Amino acid sequence: MTRNGMAERPIEDLDPEWIGLKVEVEDEQGVTIGFRLGRYEKSTVDGKPMWRLFSDQPAWSVTVYGGTKLRWAPEPGNQTGNYPVQPVPVAHPAPQVPQYPVSAPPGPTVRSPQSWVNQPPHQ
Repeated sequence: MTRNGMAERPIEDLDPEWIGLKVEVEDEQGVTIGFRLGRYEKSTVDGKPMWRLFSDQPAWSVTVYGGTKLRWAPEPGNQTGNYPVQPVPVAHPAPQVPQYPVSAPPGPTVRSPQSWVNQPPHQ
């Protein structure tokens, strides 16, 4: 445990169960950043492991490297420190089903490839 009862783990221990945690991390400049972890990507750059951590809202990210420590305040009675994950808003609302018959206005009676081409105005 670190200051004020915060737990600290190395970034190498990061796994999908941590998504939804409110975490703190220091970036390369030593700035402490706190956010709720929305997702992460792990890759290797020039042979060094790298993690890109994304906040859940608003969408932004921070890049950290091996050896970085993640901190979080464990929730009372919860060993892992997981906070409840916020429900993800629906990207597209469910289609509304009409409760009465719907009809479209009448369209042109005959369609042909030429009917789609704009004809020059008659002069």
